[in-house]
Amino acid sequence: MWQTRPFKIEAKAGQTLAFCRCNRSKNGPYCDGSHAGSGISPYVVKFDQDKAISACGCQQSKNRPYCDGSHSKIIPA
Repeated sequence: MWQTRPFKIEAKAGQTLAFCRCNRSKNGPYCDGSHAGSGISPYVVKFDQDKAISACGCQQSKNRPYCDGSHSKIIPA
């Protein structure tokens, strides 16, 4: 888990972002290439307009790279 709340991101029109799918990135929620050799590729999203998004921080969302509220169901250790 990167954090227990979503990442707030201000995406800009024309921007392309690569979000981690392998859960190994040390730069979550962004891909840092840690997936190399795993056969897993990042979620790549190109934004056609400025948009505020909530990216998953807990790595449990069923709608990744976007937050779906799954972090609210995680029981703290």
